[in-house]
Amino acid sequence: MKRTALGVLALAGTLVVQLAGAGPSTAVERPATTKRPVTTKTVTRGEGIAAEFDRTEGCIQTTVSMFGSVFTVRGTTTPDKLGFVSVTQVNTCTLTTLIDGSGEASTLNLAVPNGLSRGSLRMSLEFTNFADADNPVISPMTADVSFRATARATSTSEKSKSFSEGVRFVSSTGTKSRPVSVIGTITLGAQNVVSPDISSISATVGSVVTKEKTVARPVK
Repeated sequence: MKRTALGVLALAGTLVVQLAGAGPSTAVERPATTKRPVTTKTVTRGEGIAAEFDRTEGCIQTTVSMFGSVFTVRGTTTPDKLGFVSVTQVNTCTLTTLIDGSGEASTLNLAVPNGLSRGSLRMSLEFTNFADADNPVISPMTADVSFRATARATSTSEKSKSFSEGVRFVSSTGTKSRPVSVIGTITLGAQNVVSPDISSISATVGSVVTKEKTVARPVK
């Protein structure tokens, strides 16, 4: 099924929103007793980067959107990873669409320091080109990019509490995001759809820490 970049990528200010809502949900529970409440705690940490590239060479215009994230739940050993790349390439002289598709990856290498000052993303994907809807073409894709901050980071924090039918819920979310410049190579088959000689037209790196606690008191 064809997926567009706008429907999947979280660019600029919306990157942190996607990070806050995209993490896995895994809880560590304290065993229930007849006298003690049941307490569930979850702590999730995540980092992600989103970038968009645009290049025109003669009649060929290529637009590439990229996203990568890694989430880790405290108490688990396997992080949850997601990578995505969308490519649209059009011959503006003949109005012919050459590439129109996307690819996803569940294994990737994302390096993001605490200060979000610089880092890198490497991943391999299976890309499906829907330019010919009746004959989609699947090709290998690789991405190897690095980023460097272009402005200071901004931070936000939110906390909420609720109580209903004997259940108390407390959650807090701390986020940080920073504009960055991304350069590197994204290769589709034998073609470099992104080359090191061009940088992203927009890009954001972000991190999030989400803490949730639920206390369910036993019914008397």
